[in-house]
Amino acid sequence: MKVERIRVWLVRKGIKGVDVSTGAGVSRSYVSHFLAGRKTNSPAILGWLREHGCPAKYLGAKDKQAA
Repeated sequence: MKVERIRVWLVRKGIKGVDVSTGAGVSRSYVSHFLAGRKTNSPAILGWLREHGCPAKYLGAKDKQAA
């Protein structure tokens, strides 16, 4: 997983951590830990990112385009 690229993607899209936490149903603190690379196994956050178009290559998926 490439958390630095995910963070850049979020900034470019104008998506804030609170948007991710609300949409994924997790705390803002958990999103912060995820984006810092301390908690990288979060199906809720990964699913939310995929649904919103984050490139799969940033999420560690084999395909290059998000589903």
